[in-house]
Amino acid sequence: MTDFLKELKGLKAKEGVTYERLAEILKDKYKCQLTANSLANKFSRGTLTGKEVAKILSALGYEVKIEKNN
Repeated sequence: MTDFLKELKGLKAKEGVTYERLAEILKDKYKCQLTANSLANKFSRGTLTGKEVAKILSALGYEVKIEKNN
């Protein structure tokens, strides 16, 4: 698992959100048809798309921010 996926999984745990709850939030907020099982598989395989990551971060109360290095 990449460092980024570990961080994302850590944020999910920090917020106390299970895969089941995350799937519910994504369905309600974005009409995503991801199940808890498919989310767990995507996390473990590292196959989340950029859009999925952005939606997951938003569902957890975070945002994607891109900043130029100094």
